[in-house]
Amino acid sequence: MDIEDQNNMEKPEDKSKEHGEMSQEDIDAMFSGEARSHNDPTNTVSQDEVDALMGFGGGDGKQTSTHENEDPQDSLKSAPSEIGSANPSGVVSLDLLNQDRVTRSRMPTMEVLNDRFARSLRASLFNYLRVNADILPISAQLQKYGDYIGKIALPSYFVMVSMAPLRGSMLFVMDPYLCYAVIEAFFGGNGKLEPKLEGRDFSVIEQRVFNNIIEHAVEDFSSAWEPIVKFRMKILRTDMKAQFVSIASSPETIVGSAFDIEMDRWKGRLYVCFPYNSVEPFREQLVSGVAADQSEMDPIWKTMLHKDVQNAQVDVSVLLASKDIPFSQARTLRVGDVLSFERADDARVYVENILIGEGEYGISRSHYAIRLNRYRSLNEDDILKALNFKRKGINDVE
Repeated sequence: MDIEDQNNMEKPEDKSKEHGEMSQEDIDAMFSGEARSHNDPTNTVSQDEVDALMGFGGGDGKQTSTHENEDPQDSLKSAPSEIGSANPSGVVSLDLLNQDRVTRSRMPTMEVLNDRFARSLRASLFNYLRVNADILPISAQLQKYGDYIGKIALPSYFVMVSMAPLRGSMLFVMDPYLCYAVIEAFFGGNGKLEPKLEGRDFSVIEQRVFNNIIEHAVEDFSSAWEPIVKFRMKILRTDMKAQFVSIASSPETIVGSAFDIEMDRWKGRLYVCFPYNSVEPFREQLVSGVAADQSEMDPIWKTMLHKDVQNAQVDVSVLLASKDIPFSQARTLRVGDVLSFERADDARVYVENILIGEGEYGISRSHYAIRLNRYRSLNEDDILKALNFKRKGINDVE
């Protein structure tokens, strides 16, 4: 081989440096702190070598960063600072009290319940105002209470309602346009005058009309929610300012719904909201989209219950005869005294100290027996009375 050809040959080490790559010796020296080879008297790592080590250098000597015009050195400087600014260890703290942790999933069952409530409320408004109303429910959303209340125009009519048996209270809100529409429809307005809403207070008569509307709405809302829970709602407080009927703190998450109500010449909006924590036990039913109708009895459960009731063991007692004596005579009774009774035609039959009927007593197959002639229908008072006597340890219910 000629000397000229040998000089023209490119060493692998020089080629790697030309493309911005590091040799194994350079990497070992950088991590171990040892001296570089004699070919690098400065004993430092060049920027090209750092870029090649971090993956910013390509085989063609061009940058491979996702940003074409971005300097790789700036990227290396900014990346560690961004990571370290949040948390050097990379651990992110979790605040369990933060309401933003609630899943922002849709609740199809809530939409079904809102549709049912809208249909019932439409019939109630027609019966009360004698005006046809079109009610369009808006999908329920999970949001902060402060943001929800801040979107409601003033002056509105706020009504706080209890949610028994659930904890907390819910809020019915009639916006000013709906209030004006109800007033016009109830008092026979023609809808030609523009409503003056700013700085306007509602009179006692107008508030009474609003309360009647809300009472119908509360009843319809309870009926719509019967497949999920049976509410025993009651109006607690009414006001025209939200701060006096607050049902939650500002950052707390609530389930808010809105209903656009349009009558002949008027339209407005009804808001309904309640804390998310109150209905969280029913979250699976609200998200699943299936609202089980509690009025429909499960046939399997009915069969098992019937079988268990038939096999239940109960105490049966028969009262053959009874006699009333004064207390003075009862005090003189001693062991061995004999009391005379008149023979009774029928004996009374008790099951768990509850009178169920009367019948004839006698002997059947060498055993004392009784045959029922009259059956007495039980009521709730009889059962409660018997349970009360049993709890107090009294055997004779009479």
